Amino acid sequence: MHERKEQGLSYRRMAVRAIDPVTGQTLGFQWISKLAAGQVAKTPEPWQMRALATAMDVSEDLVKTLAARQWLEYEISEVRLGSDEWILFRLARDLPDEDKRMLRRMAEEFVRRQNRRLDEPPDAGTGTQPP
Repeated sequence: MHERKEQGLSYRRMAVRAIDPVTGQTLGFQWISKLAAGQVAKTPEPWQMRALATAMDVSEDLVKTLAARQWLEYEISEVRLGSDEWILFRLARDLPDEDKRMLRRMAEEFVRRQNRRLDEPPDAGTGTQPP
């Protein structure tokens, strides 16, 4: 909720902006206040995360990543495939840093291999991509 402080928003102002763009459902300022105080016991519903992202003017992915950290005790890492595609993978919180770096390198290598495969011309004999 540090984004709220940077934007100078009160919980009431956030609630006015907290509208899920998919369902139109809204968040109340009391719920936002409880969330900020760590008093929301269960993981928010997808619509609540979308509404919160809208209120804070941040990406829905950021809100979901923070929710995964708080409620699932997962750390989420991402490797971009392109401007609108990425790989997300979870890391257990207690995983040693070296193992986290190794998993990230593996994901990056996977992305490089996929990009090379996509850049290869189709097989001239069959018109298909090689496996």
